[in-house]
Amino acid sequence: RSRRAFLLSGAGALAALGVGTGFWLNRPADPDPDPAAGSAPAPSPSPSSAPSPPPGLVGLWPLDEASGQVARDTAGGHDGTVTGVAWQGAGEGAAFDGTGSQIVTAGPVLKTGEGSSFTVAAWVRLSAVPGVFATAVSQDSADASGFYLQYSSEDQGWAFSRPGLRAVGRTAPAAHVWTHLTGVCDGPARKLHLYVNGVQEAVVEDTGPAPATGAFMIGRASFDGQPRDFFPGAIRDVRAFDRALAPARVAKLAQLG
Repeated sequence: RSRRAFLLSGAGALAALGVGTGFWLNRPADPDPDPAAGSAPAPSPSPSSAPSPPPGLVGLWPLDEASGQVARDTAGGHDGTVTGVAWQGAGEGAAFDGTGSQIVTAGPVLKTGEGSSFTVAAWVRLSAVPGVFATAVSQDSADASGFYLQYSSEDQGWAFSRPGLRAVGRTAPAAHVWTHLTGVCDGPARKLHLYVNGVQEAVVEDTGPAPATGAFMIGRASFDGQPRDFFPGAIRDVRAFDRALAPARVAKLAQLG
């Protein structure tokens, strides 16, 4: 089965899609309060109260462990089992060898099928620009991943993908450079958005929402029922949200460093 698809990317994709081309379901999009939208300020917490997690955050893997075979999820409790990963310490993430390294949760973290909205984000650093696909974050199904936050060798660019469909960015990937990637799926609008370093670079119509009920993956994906797209390089600060984040929130994620 060919992985090639007609791709729309960058500013050309935004112009081509226009306004109102999405297929709307009979329910509102998942709420994502934008701090810049002028909403009433939240009351100040008492000194004894714990800080609340960001709205919609269901998974956060800092990947700052010093050792061990478990990658902690500090937001949602979806700890991952580690195989072939080298811990590099705080701020440097986990090193993946591009051939078998992976972090796998016990089950799904996100709903990825028809009408579901979600966001995935990660800092990534390629050890070398590969000649094959390389996926930083995905979620499994029986046949293929439900989504791919990845490097696309066919397009020589960063991409947020479904099987046979990719939103491809403009920024040229380079080795040994930390890059922040965010993929946003707006389920009701049927759109996939790719942000690179906090800036939207591509949007495509999501013509094939793929339900994935398997494990959440860091460092690889699946295709044709087989593990594929092993990532060569470092990954850190992986986040999963159960909603489509607004552009202002995506930009703030990239500013966290």
